[in-house]
Amino acid sequence: MEIALSELDRLRFSIITAKAKLDEGDAVDEVILRAKAMQTELLIVRLPTTAILAAQDLEKNGATLTDTLVYFQKKKIEKYDVSLPEGYAACIADSADAEMVEHLAADAFKGYFGHYHADRRLGRTECDAVYSSWAKNSCSKGDFADEVILVKKNGEIAAFATLKKLEGKDFEGVLFGVAPNHQGKGLYLNLMQLAQNWGCDNGSRRLLTSTQITNVTVQKNWCRVGMEPLSSFYTFHLWLGK
Repeated sequence: MEIALSELDRLRFSIITAKAKLDEGDAVDEVILRAKAMQTELLIVRLPTTAILAAQDLEKNGATLTDTLVYFQKKKIEKYDVSLPEGYAACIADSADAEMVEHLAADAFKGYFGHYHADRRLGRTECDAVYSSWAKNSCSKGDFADEVILVKKNGEIAAFATLKKLEGKDFEGVLFGVAPNHQGKGLYLNLMQLAQNWGCDNGSRRLLTSTQITNVTVQKNWCRVGMEPLSSFYTFHLWLGK
């Protein structure tokens, strides 16, 4: 069991928020007690979909299911000869690109229904900002990302991918976004290829990435580059009050 306060969510929503990860056999009552001891108002819990009894216990305590996340993996990444559409070029982002990446993410994720959006008690504007601020902060590297790959055309950012090294030889494709006016050109697939090239250059072996179970289009792109389903997780929100 892991639980920690989320300073980013507190600043965004003005609510004391804790995030918890449960494993098989972890007690729901215990995580709730620990959250209350931290004066948590909103507890966000993620647990494997195999822990169905714990999910039922969360529901009995008033928690609401807010999304189901699926993870895919590519056990052994490979190098690609990436063929971008005419006029497009790939590069690495730096801090000067942060605001443009933020604006692109706001457009790319407009209408995306994440676990924050599924909570009716959270402000829509603040929920929309989750992905755009995440993408912007990733350009500064550090805790958010180890690298951000961009695809540009005529100086305009058309697509981005944020990548994060994990333990051992693993790395994660955290956020992938394509600007609406550049969609339909295969850029998302190009991002998946570019991500693997970066992983190969940096000594990684396995690529992980995740999305909501309903995001079928993205999962089809993952299958096209040889990825396969790995695991799935529920996300619950439990309001504890002040």
